[in-house]
Amino acid sequence: MINIAKKIIAVSLVCLLLFTSGCGGGPETTGVIEDSVPDGSGAVLKIPENRDEVTIASVYAVAVPFIVALDLSERVLAINVKSKFWTDADEHLAAAGTVGRGAVDLEALAGYEPGVLVHRSNDPETVEAVSGKLGIDVLCITVESFEDIKYTLEMMGRYFGKEARAQEVCEWLDAKFRMIDEIVAEIPGDERVTALTLGGELGRIAGGDMLQSWMIEKAGGICVAASVSENRGWVNVGAETIFGWNPEFIFCTSSTPLDYSVESLIAESAWSAVAAVVEANVYAIPTQIDSWDMPGISCAVGTMFMLNKMYPDYFSTEELAREIEEYYTFMFGKTFERSYLGYDLEK
Repeated sequence: MINIAKKIIAVSLVCLLLFTSGCGGGPETTGVIEDSVPDGSGAVLKIPENRDEVTIASVYAVAVPFIVALDLSERVLAINVKSKFWTDADEHLAAAGTVGRGAVDLEALAGYEPGVLVHRSNDPETVEAVSGKLGIDVLCITVESFEDIKYTLEMMGRYFGKEARAQEVCEWLDAKFRMIDEIVAEIPGDERVTALTLGGELGRIAGGDMLQSWMIEKAGGICVAASVSENRGWVNVGAETIFGWNPEFIFCTSSTPLDYSVESLIAESAWSAVAAVVEANVYAIPTQIDSWDMPGISCAVGTMFMLNKMYPDYFSTEELAREIEEYYTFMFGKTFERSYLGYDLEK
């Protein structure tokens, strides 16, 4: 097992040698170590000689949007999806088998014999079991920030021979956030509003170091939870703390199931004095079967959704609708009905 110190040293040294500027979130290849790549855990993996053909398995649902974005789904032998949307949208994922849901079924994985297991970075025991016992490479990813997202795209692009597509996706993301930055720059300081993202339970929030809080700030909001952090995880601060913050907007995550609804929150008497509830500025981040705030390419759409809800005079619902259509076309080559995805921009 690689300890934390070794991971930090490994990734730091290799990144110095391997990359310089990349597609914005991670460094670009210098050619010094052309046959290796540091993954999200800090381990250095040799790039397969058959990288244009190497097959994939994963039990990490967060990896799915990256696999799809990089046009790798036809190489997937077994996968875990967070929602049926992904198997409906991609025929290759629909045809794939499974090797577990979150935890790896080693026997099933051995039966599929993939070229690589794409996995989360904070599970060294599985990495050791898969690579040590089965001799299957494990490519770990960390996607807890926008920088992580872009680095993961570039890193996977190099490993799987998809550099051009990785560059294209990174450039798409950069263009969208440049557009968002330009719009936000036009919003006067005295019009800026406060906001937070609620998690799956009332009183549980996205800390200031989470992607959802970064999205609020990119959309021009003032994140009331900016000073709260817990290793990039959801934090139980309690309802009383939220009442004290008195946010003007509340966004409810779609990245995890909710044990409440927007309607029940607005109707809850204990929350009746909160500004966001008083003004009915409580919104579930779309959608019911997809997620625009799960770490991945869709965070650009989630940020635009927040921008529209907080500042509709600067970014209209019509503009948001066009951007949503463009996102799905870019990712899947087709669009989807709002009723199918389960969202209503007019609410």
